[in-house]
Amino acid sequence: MNAEVRSKMMIFSHICSPEYITGAEKLLLSFAKELHRLYDCVLVVPREGAIAEASRRHGIGVVVLDIPLSIAMYIAAPHLNAELDNFRRHPIWEQLIALLQRENPAYVWVNTCVHPLPAMAAKALGIPTIWSLMETINDGSHRDEAARTVAVYSDRIAGISQTVLTPFSPEIVRTKATVLSPFLNRDELLPDSWSFNRVRQRRNQGWGEHHVVAGYIASALYPNKGLKEFLQAMLPLAAGDTRVRMLVIGNPEEDEEYVRACRDIVQKSGLADRVSWIRFADRIEYVYPMMDVVVVPSLMVEGFGMTALEGMIFGKPVVAFSSGGLTEILQATGNANYLVKPGDVEGLTTAIATLLQDEKLRARIGSQNAKAAEAEFGREAFRVRLKAMLSDLPSRNSMLHGLVRGGGPTVYRIEHGRKRSFPSERVFLGLGYRFEDVQTVEDGRLSLVPEGLPMALPGAAVRRARASRRGRRRHKRSANARRTGRRSRRRSSARRSRRNRR
Repeated sequence: MNAEVRSKMMIFSHICSPEYITGAEKLLLSFAKELHRLYDCVLVVPREGAIAEASRRHGIGVVVLDIPLSIAMYIAAPHLNAELDNFRRHPIWEQLIALLQRENPAYVWVNTCVHPLPAMAAKALGIPTIWSLMETINDGSHRDEAARTVAVYSDRIAGISQTVLTPFSPEIVRTKATVLSPFLNRDELLPDSWSFNRVRQRRNQGWGEHHVVAGYIASALYPNKGLKEFLQAMLPLAAGDTRVRMLVIGNPEEDEEYVRACRDIVQKSGLADRVSWIRFADRIEYVYPMMDVVVVPSLMVEGFGMTALEGMIFGKPVVAFSSGGLTEILQATGNANYLVKPGDVEGLTTAIATLLQDEKLRARIGSQNAKAAEAEFGREAFRVRLKAMLSDLPSRNSMLHGLVRGGGPTVYRIEHGRKRSFPSERVFLGLGYRFEDVQTVEDGRLSLVPEGLPMALPGAAVRRARASRRGRRRHKRSANARRTGRRSRRRSSARRSRRNRR
């Protein structure tokens, strides 16, 4: 019996870090692995790197194509439309169209709002598109425009939280948006090793079981992740209790000056021996067991907040600023009491102290968190939501090709993902085309295909170029004649002046 032929889905990643998988990539990879259960998946990355290697290990094909990103989409900048128009004139457009035509996927999955070009190309070719949003579009002057772009070039919008979907109208949310929260598979985190990892990793830091550890973790350390606020909240607790320790995990290269300033705060406090600094690592089962409390002091509007979910899966109490999706996670798991207003360092200190000072409370909250996180954000819950979203995807349209027209009189030829208009009936007939071969398509669909150069009769371009060169030559001769005339008049005037003086 032949193996079942599965539909193909192309997944477009906006980044591919060379050395380690960032939080956004980790999230996409978990989605891709689940999608690969249902489809023959191919991951498109801008360059080789960690997520590409991990995808291949899971049997997911990889294609490298460096597609430009639109930061204007994320910050909702005034130049958004101009940037998108420039992208469609970029040489990468033809390469992207060629890739989609060659791979011929049934569906396209686009990751993050800054990656519009794959969605635009897929819709131009009639390929159903799911646009996955992992961040909240900034509340800039053109936020509605950015949200409209996502809505126009997608068939389904998968937001990782309600916060991510706030820029969209109620109608769009009702008809095509779904909250597809991230998930964690507890078994993949090797829970049987946690007790051993806790003892070993604490010993490596010179800590015993009597120490109480508050942990902060981010793939990269920069101001919006709230490292300074974490340290400012923790140092008074460490000063008052010799058992208190701080664990900071993250890579400093993103903003080395900021990290130095944070280290200076610790040095000036005289408590540098109470803080351990560790580079970010993918193997989170080594580091979370070391912690007694996980602190997530993010100052940005988080799309979700995987660190909080990870802490709960590991059975830890979590304290967080009420920033975007973090609020949703803590409320959904019964942790609203441990939400603190963003930037409120004193409130953060109070919430952390409540847990660090009460071992039984930590154990009870941690146990509740592990159960609630599995129920709300476990793999099975994710699969139910994913199946519901994919169950009513539209069928693929036939790919636009050849001669087409919308509701108006203009006829176009589709080439390389662009529509090239015929400026006149004479050009159309002169190129050997017949009107009976023109197919009529919906104006809405035709509008998604960017304009190309108008069609022209053979030799017309050459004639235009020759006429242009003749015009330039005539202009040059005329200019030369004017300059020669001016020089002649100046010489005649000079001779008359000399005669008059004599």
